[in-house]
Amino acid sequence: MLVTFCHRLRSISCGTMHSVVEKEVLMKLIKNSIITFLATIIILTIFPTAVFAKEYEPRLDAPSGEPYYTSELNRYSQTGYGMPNCVAYAYGRVYELNGEAPLISRGNAGEWWYININNDYYDYGQEPKLGAVACWSNHVAVVEAINDDGSVTVSESHWGGTYFDTKTFADMSSHWGQTFYGYIYTYNEEAQLSANSTEQEITFSMEDSYVFPQESNAFTTLEFANNNNSIMNPTTNALFK
Repeated sequence: MLVTFCHRLRSISCGTMHSVVEKEVLMKLIKNSIITFLATIIILTIFPTAVFAKEYEPRLDAPSGEPYYTSELNRYSQTGYGMPNCVAYAYGRVYELNGEAPLISRGNAGEWWYININNDYYDYGQEPKLGAVACWSNHVAVVEAINDDGSVTVSESHWGGTYFDTKTFADMSSHWGQTFYGYIYTYNEEAQLSANSTEQEITFSMEDSYVFPQESNAFTTLEFANNNNSIMNPTTNALFK
């Protein structure tokens, strides 16, 4: 009888201990769930784009009336130098990607690289990145894809010529004899979510309302005549004279 009583007492004790352990585990699970929930809310509030960042959406087709490329928002278009124009397009594309007006809002294609450096607007370098502005001595374009073979696909427009096209370069220095400067890293991934909702009003004074033509007709004409991404010699081609 004593042995039976001891076994029953042990069973009760073990059951009580199991119950206590289960309650502790349950409380820990509830506590952890609450902490996780609150942490998620805090992260979404402070860094909303860190969780829901979109994949980069390349532009492979011509703009069709989006305000970033028209006089509604485009600084170059407002001053009479809209597309077809490489800097007008690059300005609009950066605006479209970031949802805010680009910091570079003046100058021709050959000046963008130095305007950016002199004013410390954006980081820059020689490595291609999505959304970056590729700069040559007389042209700018926007990086839309970095391919597996290392080639770079850009979208672009041409002053007085082709309204919009895309090209893939195995060698960025191969652009009709122009000097390749590098890439301006204008694309702001965190701002991408607001790109389609921002309607920013642009104002400017008479002092800075004039914008010089962006690309010389020589390069534009040459691009029509020789659109195979080959290097031409300025000293032997009449179009450069």
